[in-house]
Amino acid sequence: MAEIDIANRRFSFRRRPVPVPGDLRIAWRVALIMAMLGSSRANRASLAKLHIINDAIRSSQHDRLKTILSGTHAAVPWNLRVEPAFARAVDFVVGEKMATWTKASGRAALQLTKTGIDAAAAVMGVEDALVEERVAVAELAKLITETRVGALLGEKVRA
Repeated sequence: MAEIDIANRRFSFRRRPVPVPGDLRIAWRVALIMAMLGSSRANRASLAKLHIINDAIRSSQHDRLKTILSGTHAAVPWNLRVEPAFARAVDFVVGEKMATWTKASGRAALQLTKTGIDAAAAVMGVEDALVEERVAVAELAKLITETRVGALLGEKVRA
């Protein structure tokens, strides 16, 4: 094998852009939040529900979550991972007046505004964007009720 003589050659370093995975971009998270809220009942969902769906989609465990929600297995608490980046995207959604804070079953929740409803419809209308995520969100948002959120988080039912 021939050796390359680099000792006597000039070279330089150039800073190149580093590709960022789509799920780390705020636009992806905002679009996902729009899809989650737009697929939920009355365009409203608790922050806990949003975190559960986000966690299931980010960790590619939406099939496991659907199995848990189907009731065929014993109730298993969901090991929820709270992501700071998701919380920043939620703040962005509220700051851009696409959603407002409210309450759902005693929990902090988000509800889409008129602007948010239009944005959610636009996100759901794009055929080639968030294809897998939109399918999973549409299923999970309907399956996860606020009562089930409590069960997934391991909360005890009050008498």
